Amino acid sequence: MTPQHPARRRRTARTVGAATAALAAIAATTMIGSVPAASAEEAPLVTSATTEWQYLEDGSDPAAGQTDRTAWTTGALPTGDWKTAKGSFGAKNGAATGMGGGHAVDTLLEQYLADGKDVPTYFFRTSFEADATDLAAWKSLTAEVVYDDALVVYVNGTKVAGFEDGGVTQNVQYAGDNGSDPDTSTFSVDAALLHEGANDIAVALYQGRSNSSDVYFDMPSLTPVDAARPATISDVVMTIGADASSRNLAWYSDSAAAEGAQVVPAAKLVDGAFPTTGVTKVASTSGTATDGQQYHHATLAGLAPSSEYAYRVGSDTDGWSPVTTFRTGDGDGDYSFLFIGDAQIGASGNAASDTDGWNDTLDVAERAFPDSEMVFSAGDQVNTASNEAQYEGFLSPDQLQRIPLVTNIGNHDVASLAYEQHFNLPNVSAEHGKPDAARAGGDYWFVYGDTLYISFNSNDMDDAGHAEFARKVLAEHGDEARWKVVTFHHSVYSTASHADDSDIITRRADLPPALSALDVDLVLMGHDHVYVRSYLMSGTTPTGSGEPAAEVTPSGDEVLYVTANSSSGSKYYDIKPGPFDFAAVQNQEYTPNFTNVEVSGDSIAMTTYRSEDLSVVDAVTLQKPAEPTDPSEPTDPGTGPTDPSEPTDPGTEPGDEPTEPGEPGDEPTAPADDAPVAADLSTLTEATHTLRVDAVDVEAGTVTVTVPRALAGTPFDWFVHSDAEYLGDLASDDDGVLTLQLPVDLASGTHTLVAQRADGSVATWATFAFVIDPVTGQPTGELAFTGADVLPLAAGSALAIAAGLGIALAARRRRV
Repeated sequence: MTPQHPARRRRTARTVGAATAALAAIAATTMIGSVPAASAEEAPLVTSATTEWQYLEDGSDPAAGQTDRTAWTTGALPTGDWKTAKGSFGAKNGAATGMGGGHAVDTLLEQYLADGKDVPTYFFRTSFEADATDLAAWKSLTAEVVYDDALVVYVNGTKVAGFEDGGVTQNVQYAGDNGSDPDTSTFSVDAALLHEGANDIAVALYQGRSNSSDVYFDMPSLTPVDAARPATISDVVMTIGADASSRNLAWYSDSAAAEGAQVVPAAKLVDGAFPTTGVTKVASTSGTATDGQQYHHATLAGLAPSSEYAYRVGSDTDGWSPVTTFRTGDGDGDYSFLFIGDAQIGASGNAASDTDGWNDTLDVAERAFPDSEMVFSAGDQVNTASNEAQYEGFLSPDQLQRIPLVTNIGNHDVASLAYEQHFNLPNVSAEHGKPDAARAGGDYWFVYGDTLYISFNSNDMDDAGHAEFARKVLAEHGDEARWKVVTFHHSVYSTASHADDSDIITRRADLPPALSALDVDLVLMGHDHVYVRSYLMSGTTPTGSGEPAAEVTPSGDEVLYVTANSSSGSKYYDIKPGPFDFAAVQNQEYTPNFTNVEVSGDSIAMTTYRSEDLSVVDAVTLQKPAEPTDPSEPTDPGTGPTDPSEPTDPGTEPGDEPTEPGEPGDEPTAPADDAPVAADLSTLTEATHTLRVDAVDVEAGTVTVTVPRALAGTPFDWFVHSDAEYLGDLASDDDGVLTLQLPVDLASGTHTLVAQRADGSVATWATFAFVIDPVTGQPTGELAFTGADVLPLAAGSALAIAAGLGIALAARRRRV
């Protein structure tokens, strides 16, 4: 077995008890209102000490011969050799002693079949009584369960929770992750599933494999929740949106009521509270989470750059989360983010300790780099995919509610749909990176600043499919960004425990050649709990050796690969002997790391720090190669190519009158009959929806725009619609900025600005609003404009109100 070291942390001394208290405090702050202690009427319906369970442990199927395999979960107890006892239930190598994690076994289960293999599945049944008064007083039920290896819970025949059950397709089978110690999770039951009289609870407990050392089940509590109690909102997290002008939100709630998000400019808060007017409301999409609660996703779109906002989630019916403020980046210039490796809460066997380390790292990183615009995770957020206690630990840092989180899905995240429910990610593919419906995943992409990010679900071994996804995204959006960054969990260029795994060897053979062919600049990875920076790689071939350079400039198809170490200290792996000719830098000091990444137009600078003291592990700057020079381009800006047959100074033709100094000369002539033809607006696509509108001067009649960097300096035929008026053949400056003169008779309203190539194809486009007072016929100076067809998110546009579009914010919209 590869040596695996526990955390050797020398960070600020927080005891495990303090970490546990911190988790409790965090949980309290994310609950809406105070939750009263259970009253006599709210006494637990199920407890370990008093509840009797009927259970089947002989390996038989309680629904044998039935068309519905869940028929055993309700009604009369099916036939079979059922026994009766109180919990907890378990066995460790056939005995009632030695269970890991300090768990006791009160009722010994028969662990083995006649052939010596482990019993695949155990079945449990109990019930509780409820009358009409109870049902009127209860909003829901909340439960705690402890299990090893996988568990499915039913109430009155309906599945209400599943843990590590992604592979379950039948009653009698092996399933689960074969964790070393029992896991603890919670779940909720909607009171609508209950009825008067006896309510059945059924549990299927699965062994992970035929030679597992232990099995365990306990339900310490199942308790009613008072209908008058406010909703409990938890696990609020802000994730990255499709671009810098949007943020995604996700949260859990124990209420079945409809919920949503509200957002306002932070300046509109009244003593830190939400105002009663001027609030933008965003409905959420929701569903039932794996633990029986409701998960919610919402998107805050059209956010203005360099602006501070406040948001909350919930509902007027059940209450709102605490108010959280966040700030957007400037949307165009340089930006920075934090890159972190596997937090893997729970990997050490002590989730509280892992959470402590995770919070420490983010606290230190934010203090050192307060302007970070993303927290970028390499994957394995938790150790057990369905463990909600571990998710609570991972989501506990308040940074994750106000700095956009970018996640990769790790091998420890994939076995449960909880990952998809906790993280609201943009542009997720339904075709690539989603191997089956039972497991989480899906490749996705987004644009931030001048960078296109593409994330693979590397748990899906369809490497050709990932490459095809990247090709499609690059074909549609590659010209919107200067940098191309790919990220996935399973490092193909690391030097520790997983370096020689067969699945890694396969990915290493498949992915780097494809990424080099796609002109990717940088690849960010995790999985191996060690820090490794590669040499520049041409496919699978390193192009360097010896002393690592602090600055690297790729040529041709060269790509830089970086693997992150643990960010929490939950688990580390030893560096293997190698040889690893791809590794320029490798480091394992058994201390949490994080990397500060600074992105500019010409470089990506990455400095990796030890969380404990901010000492540097490694620093490297990836330089953008200089753009190749086109020999047909002029050497003097503003001049065209020289025709050697023409005189260098044309002089003045005989008979021409010289232009008087200060005179404007002739007025521009109207377009000739062969003037360009405007494109049909119905042919516009989102792929070319990349023009950014920076400003509209209604009095001067001008619009200032920025074209994507790849189009800067290129002349285009410009048209403004609705009536398709030609504005001229014009080029932006080297930064992509161009001011266009609008027609003097441009009508009040929303218009589309289109840049066309010489062949008539559309290069880029955007929409903007031009406001004329309907009474005076003069510009009002009030303007709402945007580079996309989504409304911005703050008050201010009389035009938007008049058009029935709701309250809008005059905001710049960067390219999508």
